Amino acid sequence: MERALVPLIVLFLVSLSLGAQIEVCPSCKVKSIKQALQIAKDGDTILVKGGLYREGGLIVDKSVKLIGDGMPTLDGEGKYEVLKVVADNVTVKGFRIINSGRSEIEDIAGLKVEDAKGCLIEGNVFENNFWAIYLANVENCRVVGNRIVGPGKGTAVSSGNGIHLWKCKNIEVVGNIVIKHRDGIYLEFAEDSLIKDNVVEENWRYGLHFMFSHRNSYIGNVFRRNGAGVAVMYTKRVLMKGNRFEHNWGSASYGLLLKAIDDSVVVNNIFLKNTAGILMDECQRTKVIENDFVENGWALRVWGNSWGNTIARNNFIANSFDVGTNTSINPNKIEGNYWSAYKGYDLDGDGFGDVPYRPVKLFSYIVENNPSAIVLLRSFFVQILNVVEDAIPVIVPLEVKDDKPRMRAVKWR
Repeated sequence: MERALVPLIVLFLVSLSLGAQIEVCPSCKVKSIKQALQIAKDGDTILVKGGLYREGGLIVDKSVKLIGDGMPTLDGEGKYEVLKVVADNVTVKGFRIINSGRSEIEDIAGLKVEDAKGCLIEGNVFENNFWAIYLANVENCRVVGNRIVGPGKGTAVSSGNGIHLWKCKNIEVVGNIVIKHRDGIYLEFAEDSLIKDNVVEENWRYGLHFMFSHRNSYIGNVFRRNGAGVAVMYTKRVLMKGNRFEHNWGSASYGLLLKAIDDSVVVNNIFLKNTAGILMDECQRTKVIENDFVENGWALRVWGNSWGNTIARNNFIANSFDVGTNTSINPNKIEGNYWSAYKGYDLDGDGFGDVPYRPVKLFSYIVENNPSAIVLLRSFFVQILNVVEDAIPVIVPLEVKDDKPRMRAVKWR
């Protein structure tokens, strides 16, 4: 008899752990999401049928699954923070969240998660929100497969960030599309997190922005046509792998800014047609290895305050300038790269050029000190300058050189 009761007890406990399901729709017993949240208990699922829901600011303070069936729309009417989560282990999936309020003094979002753990935000569409997804003091959460479209270009007052992490830990931001916000994805005091397989484009400041955010990885993302691609600032131990930085153009733009970062790795990325592929400013002990720099204005701009870095096994192909610098010394290791502009020879057949390659051209050095000179880039004067420089390299920083330039491109893909 006791043995027969054991399976029944297990089934009863499992049913309790699964929780109840509450359906919401105009013709259902429960007609509003607010009512469903009031009667729900921890572990319940609230299934919201397709339709338009204008319920002011909704607050989720219980551990529930909020699931949309038929992509229901939550409309903030330009007044409210549409949905705020303040409980652990909450799921928000399958909603269209639109028209949050805006404020000069508050960070109003389409969806805000605050002081919580274990959330899942998956498969939603965010349109015309001030901030789209805002995580504050959050741990162990996942933001997966959302489409986020902001209100477009403007000022800091008209648009916040697409995905914003503040004081967060162990967050996964995977497979999202983020368009037309201020910063596409922003991390401040966020640690041990993963930014992977996102497409971030046409954001008017940065595609991805790090501030004081250590031990994070961003892998396999596309940063395209942003004001600037990615800025990693005041941060340590970041892995930047397998990303594409494309068409980030502007007078002060770049694919990747490394500002005051230490002990990081930039590997297997593609920098295509950016004003500058990478700008290194106060960057120490960082490895830039096995990347492709193709048709950028500058492939690399390395300031004299950057030292102890390794730049090796990269491909520099058809850039206007391969390297720009404001120093005459070379406190970094530059070795074993392929340079399409290299005109040397390999008599011993070891695959490396027999004479060093100096990637800093005289005209690049002139432009660093006189930016307006860039208008002469395609002129006959510059062609003559390059020929003279090759014969008599006396002005360019002679120490900035690759002693083992490769004769063929590195095959890292």
